Amino acid sequence: MVELYDKEKGGGLHPSDSFLHPEIFPTVWCPGCGIGTTAYTLFEAIKEAGILKKDMRIVSGIGCTGKIAECVRFKSYSITNGKVVDFAIQLKHKNPGLKVCVFLNNADILLSGAEQLIEAGKKSENLIVIFINNFIYAVSKDKAFPLTPFMRKSAGSEFELPFNIPGMAIYSGADFVARWTPMQAGWMKDSFLEAFSLTGLAVIEVISPCLIYEANSGRILDAVDRIKFYNDNSEIKFRAKGENLDIRLQKKIITGKFKIPEDID
Repeated sequence: MVELYDKEKGGGLHPSDSFLHPEIFPTVWCPGCGIGTTAYTLFEAIKEAGILKKDMRIVSGIGCTGKIAECVRFKSYSITNGKVVDFAIQLKHKNPGLKVCVFLNNADILLSGAEQLIEAGKKSENLIVIFINNFIYAVSKDKAFPLTPFMRKSAGSEFELPFNIPGMAIYSGADFVARWTPMQAGWMKDSFLEAFSLTGLAVIEVISPCLIYEANSGRILDAVDRIKFYNDNSEIKFRAKGENLDIRLQKKIITGKFKIPEDID
């Protein structure tokens, strides 16, 4: 067997091989899915920051995003009861020297993750939260509930868009808040590096539309066209106000770094 890449040993098959379990490939992620781009970008930031694998922990929830915990060589945890953020907070408190990175999706947020994220912001918990926003959830007459991997129409026969995650993070007291698309991976990596350097809660949203969107046919659209659409319809604005970041109210998706501590400005 060819030895995989490792920072201490050098060489290998691919720059990210030392971060991943090769036996899990091919993954459940569709070709072109932004979850893979986000994971690769995080690995590049970890390497650039010089963080050792033994000092890194990954916590994820359910659905496609939740599979990240199964893929990485870091010690990782897959939480299926909705208490992803709470678990990560307890893990960090027990091991203050670790870097704890939390992956959430829309389903995790609806399963009580939003409340936990708000509390984490108020207490300035030292976590990095990466929210993969794939627009997958539905709303009935009485409640919101997660459905994956397809988006369904609500009781009113309309598609429901996710709520304002960056705005919620800002007003909850998060110390660093950003939003990017997969095409903005360079900016995304910079945000990960900045998050590694600060003490407090960092919330980074990644707009990553699910490539399967027709529930009846299960048809997969062209990945390049989908990602290009979101890239063409986004606009970078630094320090934009939280109330202006609701996707439902904008002609274009506002991306950028919205809350930046002065010491990394």
